[in-house]
Formats: sequence, C-alpha cells, structure tokens
Amino acid sequence: MPAHSVRDARTITDQVDGWLGKREGPYLYALAELASPLGAVVEIGSWKGKSTIWLAKACEAVPGARIFAIDPHCEGSEQAFRRNVKMAGVDAILTPIVAPSVEALKGWDRPIGLLWIDGDHRYESVKSDFFGWEPFVVEGGVVAFHDTYSWEGVRRVVDENVLRSDRFKVLGQVDSILAVSKVSSLSLADRMRRKTIVTLRGIYHQAREKRKHWRALPRKLLRGISVPKVPA
Repeated sequence: MPAHSVRDARTITDQVDGWLGKREGPYLYALAELASPLGAVVEIGSWKGKSTIWLAKACEAVPGARIFAIDPHCEGSEQAFRRNVKMAGVDAILTPIVAPSVEALKGWDRPIGLLWIDGDHRYESVKSDFFGWEPFVVEGGVVAFHDTYSWEGVRRVVDENVLRSDRFKVLGQVDSILAVSKVSSLSLADRMRRKTIVTLRGIYHQAREKRKHWRALPRKLLRGISVPKVPA
C-alpha cells in the first residue's frame, strides 16, 4: 500500500462529513486492497460517502473492482453523497443502491470480497445485515464492522455471532473497526489470536466505560497486532 495513496485518500476524505477515526480510514483502505480482488466490495451504510471514498480509492488499481454502496439516504444525504464521490473521482467504479439493505439483498447473486457493515446500528438491524449478506462472502473474504464498542447492537452481534464462530479468523481491531476473514476452519494459532483480541477488547471496553486514564493502552496493543498493517 503506497503511503502517498493513503495520504491522497485522506486529503479528499478530510473534506467529507463522517465518523471514521484517523486510523480507521487507512485500515478500511487496507482491507479493501486485500479483499477486493476476491469479489465485490459491499458497503452497508454510506451516508455522505466518507468510507465509500476510502474503499474506492483502494480499489482503483484492482482490475474489475466494483463497489456497491447501499444506503436509503433517509436523511437527505444522497445529493451530498453523489457530489462527494464525484469530487473524489471514484464514481466510475461505484454502484450506489438507494434502498434499505434488506431490499438491496433481493436478487443479489454476486460473490463478495469485502462486506463493510456500518448501517443501522440497532441489534436486529445489524444482525439482519450480517446474516443476510455474509453467505455471499467468499472464503478468504473479509467482513468488517464499525462502532463495535460504542453501540450495544453492533457489539452484541459481533460478540455473539462472530467472535464465537470458528468460521471467522480475526484479522484485527483498529479503534472501533473489527475485521474478520471467512475461513473453513481455525488453526490453533488463530484460536490463540482470537482469545488475545477478545481479551484486549474486553479490557478496553471496560476501561472506556469507566473512563480509566490507561484505556489507550489496550487500544494501542490491538492496533499493533492487527492485520493488514497500515502506514502510521
């Protein structure tokens, strides 16, 4: 991943409203770069296009890469979204789907390389997004979730259905993004890695809730063991 490409993406996305942290955008870029050769990139929850642009910039050099950005734009964000992706020059590899994710799923038949879940954060909605779209993720493909600490619905889906499953190898936790890779089985090393990340997630969550001054330490440790690596 050329550092200048990440800097270019940051320069553009700094002009776009959104909630990605300064390390989360580059991590999303790295995940898309890793997984987009395997299948479509599907984003659930685009709003004004900040994460969409990070994903698309990573895919520009991947032959045949295609991004599907799903969002009903209920709050009137569609115009800003289209303006921002055009400004970023990524509209040519992007297919916006202006609909709820459950509607977009009807008739879907493409293999997915990266599934980015950042839509409605309520438990039933996150669960529906995960179980509805995950079957299309190819082996070796990536599923990533945003806001896995601050939103109980997201956290519950991750804890109950992802981190307890032997079908997903944990790639990493970079700030609020948790990423896993779909596998047929887990090795002993994969299980040990999962245990370490689950433990650190728990420590950080408790420290965050209680506003402990040392809460940055487990978050830093999680970033340090996450893959793929991103420029500082």
